[in-house]
Amino acid sequence: MQTIYLAGPEVFLPNALDVLSNSKKLCETFGFRALTPFDGEITDKVQLAKANQIFAENVSLINQCDIVIANCNPFRGACVDDGTAFEIGYAYAKNKSVYGYINDKRNLPEIVKSKIPTKPHPSGYAIDDDGFLLNEDFGNSINLMLEFSILNSGGELVLGDLESVLQLLKNRS
Repeated sequence: MQTIYLAGPEVFLPNALDVLSNSKKLCETFGFRALTPFDGEITDKVQLAKANQIFAENVSLINQCDIVIANCNPFRGACVDDGTAFEIGYAYAKNKSVYGYINDKRNLPEIVKSKIPTKPHPSGYAIDDDGFLLNEDFGNSINLMLEFSILNSGGELVLGDLESVLQLLKNRS
């Protein structure tokens, strides 16, 4: 049985334990064992030490898995959650298969424009309020480093949800 690590911002939901428990059950129905960031053993109560322990446990969980499935939907803005981005990159570096899912596969500048204020710029690209151009316009739906980590791992960025990725994996086996 292959093991999947579920990466994504669901850990920040008020009902995160229920959501992730349901996601693990869904993975089981497709014949996979699932691990989530909550499966690590966190014992330290001191804030920074606790944060470091969470980091170490999540890295350990990724090391134990065969596949990472990442929720790549925008989180607190227009882009993938930064913790999820790290998990994608780490999994890629460890030669894990990485799959992502997203509910909007328009190109990244269009997604950004729909999430944050932008204005025209003489370059022809829109610019955000912080002065950064929306010029990552190569047809990718998430940051190119993330999208190509997924694709070059042998995975895929799927339009849909966790179940969509699990169905794809089931069909490939």
